Amino acid sequence: MRITERRIGHSIILDLVGELTYANRTAFKGAIERSKQAGCRHLILNMEGVRFLDSSALGMLALLSQSLKVTQGVVSLLNPQSYVREIISLANLHRMLPVYNTEQDALAGYSLPAAG
Repeated sequence: MRITERRIGHSIILDLVGELTYANRTAFKGAIERSKQAGCRHLILNMEGVRFLDSSALGMLALLSQSLKVTQGVVSLLNPQSYVREIISLANLHRMLPVYNTEQDALAGYSLPAAG
């Protein structure tokens, strides 16, 4: 799996290419940790290049969503291929992770909490 990072405003986009599986969990978790340490509150996972994900990947995505909620952050999924989108839907992950078709929509889908 190849992972590249881009920062746009308050968001970090991770472009994922390959298979998101148990075998690739270390690289994925490392990229997530770097994003969290950078203070990321909106993490966008560009799934366009992901051709397969297994059950451990579904679990990692669910745990990631929960861990970012603790810090009032959010994870969004961007443009998953039809097969990956179907797996996400069957696992009901689309209920906890918003899925967007365009980068612009994903970026617009998150706004920072108002300063108190």
